[in-house]
Order: sequence, then structure tokens, then C-alpha cells
Amino acid sequence: MEVSDFLEQVAYKSEMLIMDDAPTEVWKSKFDDSYLSHVGLECDLKFLADREITQELTHGVGFSPKDGKWYGWSHRAICGFHIGSTCKKGDCHYRASNEDEEIDAAIAFWRDDEFHEKTWVEDVGDGKIEVKWLYNDLTPNEKIRGTVCGTTWNYNPSEFGRGEWTAETLEDAKQMAIDFNKGVS
Repeated sequence: MEVSDFLEQVAYKSEMLIMDDAPTEVWKSKFDDSYLSHVGLECDLKFLADREITQELTHGVGFSPKDGKWYGWSHRAICGFHIGSTCKKGDCHYRASNEDEEIDAAIAFWRDDEFHEKTWVEDVGDGKIEVKWLYNDLTPNEKIRGTVCGTTWNYNPSEFGRGEWTAETLEDAKQMAIDFNKGVS
């Protein structure tokens, strides 16, 4: 589908205030008025037009009747989901289903088997953990060898997902697309 045809079907032009500058002309979704792209950067939407993501199009999620898939995307990646799609630990759309899985995901995200001696977490309360790691002797920056570094990882139990699962309905596929969008944004 041509981008111009795609935009005519799913979007409208509007002005938007961005970072206290003068109003900028943008494309917004006819479905929910969410931002899609700046006017003049229509080529940035070609990946949506090519997949014909024309239904329930929002900023980062939409459905393609062409291939029967829900898509999630950001500027980093795009992925389509259908009945039978799976979600496994390590996938961009994986969302822990409980605190133990969330802690495992945090450790997996920050662990570097090549340059870390070990990686662990410390509970700092209020839904926050601190992920820490000890740099080993193979770390290229000699000044940080043997030092501990860390970062705070926030999580909210009310936002836990389903863990590992398989989409059994198109609504499930939509949820995977939403989770993918959050995971790559």
C-alpha cells in the first residue's frame, strides 16, 4: 500500500506543541488521536503501510487485516503476533508474572557473562531492587576491574504480565503487541 493511501485511510493532519516550541504539523491516528509522525516525514510510516496496519492504529500498536496480525513497534523494532504466537523469557514482549520472575528478568538484563564476576540483587523496598555486578579482570577498562556497580530496577506488582504463554485468541495477540511496544519503547 502506498504511504499516501495509508495516511488517507488512517490519519489526519493536526498541530502539536512539542517541547515548548512553536506548534508543529503532525499526523495523528483517526482511531485514537495518537501521534504517528511529523508531516514531511511520511516515509517513516512506510513500514506500517507495507504491512497494511490499518485497524485500531495507535502510537505503537495496530492490526493488519492483510495478514491477520496485531503489530507492536517503536523506532527500534516491529513484530507481528497471531493466534499461536508464543512469549518466552528473553523475548521483548515477555512480562514477568510475579516478583521472582521480575528479579530473574532484571538479573538477566544486566548480567554480562564476559565482563562480570557475578550479578545479584538487593531489595531496597517500595517495589525497587538494586541490580549489582562485580567487574572481573577481563573488563577492558582496567580502572573498574574488581569494582561493584549497580542500578535501581523499579517494578510494580500491579503491572505484572503473564510470564511465558501462548496467544489463544486475537485479543491475546493484541496483548502481546502491546507488551512488545512497551518492551522496545
